[in-house]
Amino acid sequence: MSRSRSPVSIAAAGVLAVGVALAASGCTGVEIGDRPAQSATPSSGASSAAPATTPPAPKPTVADRPAPDDDWQVFTDPQALVSFELPPDWTAEPIEDPGEGFEPESVHIAVENADGGPVAELHTGITPTDEDCAPDDASPYTVILSQPVDLPSTAASDQSIEPRLVVRLIEGYRFFSSYGVTDLLGGAGGAACTLTNTVQGPEHVGLYSFGDAIALTALAPEQVGSGTASFDTIADAEKFFDAEQFTKIRRMIASLQVAE
Repeated sequence: MSRSRSPVSIAAAGVLAVGVALAASGCTGVEIGDRPAQSATPSSGASSAAPATTPPAPKPTVADRPAPDDDWQVFTDPQALVSFELPPDWTAEPIEDPGEGFEPESVHIAVENADGGPVAELHTGITPTDEDCAPDDASPYTVILSQPVDLPSTAASDQSIEPRLVVRLIEGYRFFSSYGVTDLLGGAGGAACTLTNTVQGPEHVGLYSFGDAIALTALAPEQVGSGTASFDTIADAEKFFDAEQFTKIRRMIASLQVAE
């Protein structure tokens, strides 16, 4: 998850145009200048049949899901690549301009609570990025929630894990938090430069994310904005993520289904 986007030339000559028109209309026995008329009968070795083409296979889609037993609703994107449940007074709307860093025709959804506050974003087709992380640049991080989720993952590195919904803190001058789905360990020795909230999905979905941010890093004071979530202590963060508001977010993200 993560909080990332002839020239045309026209040649016209009177006699040639007439010749083309007549040939197209099927007329034969016409001579242009000293050029002999061509037979309309194809040679025995030629075939006029167009080569057969195989239509592309349709993309997989998520299965229809029944409405929850309570008053929660089901959201499915127009391509039916992703589906999840959300509270009745929350909204899920397409993000018209997600910015750069995504493949064409990817899905981008923003979820807001009843007060219009941002809750989570869902992205598919995230363009992978490589980052060098020197040991001296890594920051300590803490996992305060790790819950298995049933999501497709094709990740196959030595850092790969089964997909999970995680809440993690990375330590800077404060404890910065983020939540989302992931299929990668944070980093060696409990330290990382960046914690990614992403899962490597099948080809038609690509790298996808569902959470409050695609990636989390420790920020300097001048980098902190109004939407930055941070805490003075780990205990403060644990208290926040035990509250009822996050219980709803946790259920919503854990309900995600992705077309396989």
